[in-house]
Amino acid sequence: MANESEQTKLTFKLASFEGPLDLLLHLIKQNEMDIYDIPMVTITSQYLAYLHQMQTLELDIAGEYLVMAATLLNIKSKMLLPNQPVEVEADYEDPREDLVQQLVLHQTFQLAAEKLKDFATERQKSVGREQAQVPPDAKLGQLKAGATTVANLQQAFARLLAKKQLVKPVKRQVYQERYNLKDTLVVLKQKIRQAKAPIYFDSLFADQTDLEQVVTTFLALLELVKQGTVIAKQEVTLGPILMISGEKDAF
Repeated sequence: MANESEQTKLTFKLASFEGPLDLLLHLIKQNEMDIYDIPMVTITSQYLAYLHQMQTLELDIAGEYLVMAATLLNIKSKMLLPNQPVEVEADYEDPREDLVQQLVLHQTFQLAAEKLKDFATERQKSVGREQAQVPPDAKLGQLKAGATTVANLQQAFARLLAKKQLVKPVKRQVYQERYNLKDTLVVLKQKIRQAKAPIYFDSLFADQTDLEQVVTTFLALLELVKQGTVIAKQEVTLGPILMISGEKDAF
């Protein structure tokens, strides 16, 4: 009769459970039980009542639910056995230990899944910008007739970074912008234009030890080469790259 009264009090959302461990965690939370000290008589009777309800509703019971039912009955029977003699109590193993470990692990994955779901919900609030199409008249790889290639400039910049001892911040911090690309464009353009001879690529970074400044200078240089204001030439493979003003009145 007690089991019948407990069964009538139970209400379940069948679609909310994804396996026997999920159901057990629900029953433990609903009854405010200690997961590390589960009352096996109560949890077993409620679990069996759930399976009986599934049969009443003519739902298919997966084999894993039946295996868990057998496991619960086995643990319950061991818990009901007479206590062991005092001299062997030190070696006594709680028959619930394996079940508790499985439940704790399953609960951990549940919490992680909830966190990921929250992250996904927040991400859905953002809209990404599609990649811009490359202009049909863009000169990819070859910046200007007779000039070196973008790949050569990238290789030269990589070698430059490898040789320079740049100052790196000890901690990651967000600073106000210290180097402006627009201003750097003007400085580089005037420096190359007013030079009496071609300038070596490396010399443009000679007095720079700040990584942000080095990167800003390189981006500005690429923009000038792209515009044709500056021409990059390399007479010998892997040789020095010369930066020459592309304006007619230079030199």
